[in-house]
Parts: sequence; structure tokens; C-alpha cells
Amino acid sequence: MLHESLFISRKWPALEQVVQVLHEVNPATAQQLVNTILPRPDAGLTSGLIFFLTALRGGDLLSLIGEAPLRMIERNRPNLAGRMTEDFTALSRIADEPGPGDWRVALIPINTGAEIEQIRLLMRQHAGEEGEDAGPADGRFVVDVELTSLGRLQLDGLVRNNGKSLDLIIRSEKPLSETMHNDIRTIFLDAADLTGLKGGVNFQAAPANFIDIADPLGDHALGLLV
Repeated sequence: MLHESLFISRKWPALEQVVQVLHEVNPATAQQLVNTILPRPDAGLTSGLIFFLTALRGGDLLSLIGEAPLRMIERNRPNLAGRMTEDFTALSRIADEPGPGDWRVALIPINTGAEIEQIRLLMRQHAGEEGEDAGPADGRFVVDVELTSLGRLQLDGLVRNNGKSLDLIIRSEKPLSETMHNDIRTIFLDAADLTGLKGGVNFQAAPANFIDIADPLGDHALGLLV
């Protein structure tokens, strides 16, 4: 019986089973977990991401799920509670320790309404170009997501000049429409005007030249049975 990594599968079966068990024993608690604890792709996405990443950095499953839901899982499915704890510990480790290519990786569950999907967030410190000193706020990040309508999409950002400059590349499997290009550029420029950021946004597609890294969880199978 084989196990597939959460990174490869883009699934978190233990979390999905937690939601299912809570639906069976306490639907209100399950609804609270899905709607208020898991990040959602809406106006509250930023705060949801910060909440999850804070819990991940601390490596504390209790601070993410809450005491009451965790106790329900421990009473009804003790093996599942143990598996969730192991998974969360492994996810916390790869978010904190640089892995392949010096990337730190955060795998973030997103509640889309229909199911729980995954955003990959890759982060690493920017060493600076020749003759350029990298500030503490400088770095590179890649947001990697699979969308039903657009397929795989990456936002690749390079932050320089101690956080004062942001160059963004948006990679997609299929070319985005000119309207989407213009809308994204407008949003980027409006945000730059408000924050004083310098930089620009470019697009890559067909080929997208996605940034791909080795599975950082290669030594920890996260329980997806295939």
C-alpha cells in the first residue's frame, strides 16, 4: 500500500477526514472549522492566510483547529488525531527549514466552498545582485495554485531594495486574455501607488517555465493511500 505526499497530491486527506468526522458528530463545529478557520478565497483571504501561517510557524495544531474540535477528534478517531499532529509537525518543519534550492515551503489549505484545495507558497531570502546589498525585507516568493478555469498558475515575486521594489511574473499554462493582463497591471500599479513600491508585472505562458522543486516531504508520506 503506497502513500503519496501532500505536496505531490495537493491534497490533505487527514484534514478532509477531520471535517467529515466533525460533520458527523457536531455539524456546527465542522461548519465553524471550514468557514472561519480555513482560509477562503474572498475578502478575508489575507487574514486567513496570516492565521494559518502563524499556527504553522508555531507548529501548534491546537492553535489552528481549536481545543474543542481537537478533543472531539481525539475521542472519536484517536488515530486520525495522531495523524493530523504528525502531518502538521512535518508541514511546520518545511515552512521553517530551507529545503531544495533553499526554498522554505508552506502548503496552505484553502476552502473553495466545493472542496479543500491547496496553495503552495515558496519563500527564500534574496542574496542580492552583484554590487547590491540585500536588506532584511528582500526575498523571493512563489505562489503556486491549480485553478479549475485557468489550470496551474504561479505568481513569482522578487522583492528588493529592502522591500521597496517588487517585480512580479505571472506564469500560466494557457495565455491569459488581454483583458486579464490589463486588469492585473491596473491592480498592480494602483497598489504600487498606494505603497510607494517600484517594479512591474510580466506574464509567461506556453511555455510557462514554472518554478518546480523537489518534494520537500519526500521523507514523510502524509497518508494519502493510492
